[in-house]
Amino acid sequence: MNKLLTGIIVVLVLYVAFSKNGCSPRHQKSDTVTVHDTTWSVHDTTIYKTLKGKVLHDTIATPPEYIADTNYPKLLAQYNDLLSKYMALVEFKDTIRLDTLGYVAITDTVNQNNIKGRSVRSNYKIPTITITNTITNYAPPKAMLFFGGGVQGNQTLGVTGANLGIIYKSKKDKIVGFNVGSTIGSQLNYGISSYWKIK
Repeated sequence: MNKLLTGIIVVLVLYVAFSKNGCSPRHQKSDTVTVHDTTWSVHDTTIYKTLKGKVLHDTIATPPEYIADTNYPKLLAQYNDLLSKYMALVEFKDTIRLDTLGYVAITDTVNQNNIKGRSVRSNYKIPTITITNTITNYAPPKAMLFFGGGVQGNQTLGVTGANLGIIYKSKKDKIVGFNVGSTIGSQLNYGISSYWKIK
């Protein structure tokens, strides 16, 4: 019987020494990975237009300061003042803010009571959100078979016995095991066990 016990211990030691993994990797269910990616589309353009004015009223009441003075020097001064204003090239600028995206800048050029041109500059960026779902499929669970064993002992005698066993795990994680072993000075004993997955 001591020879059988020694043989079981030797087999266990060799198995532990040369085994790389004690069990096969557990199969997992499919995983879905969701990735949110935001890209920004930048718009930066300048558009220039030449506009043609439209007369809304043929006559408008003349303000007192522009009524022709009967005194020639004063009349000449009025004329020169109106002429300089009429011929002046005046520029009007305005900026429209587009929330946090950017802005639109408008520039109008006025001369001789006409809008000679309009420049529109836009500078804004619009976000594009892309959602990517990556589904990773793992191999379906398989039945697995495990081989191993153990030794028993106490503080007084040291090693007093050893056993070898085989464990079978089904696809549904149900486990059935069978073991055989011996202790010093006793007969060969064996056993069978079964386990169910709780969680």
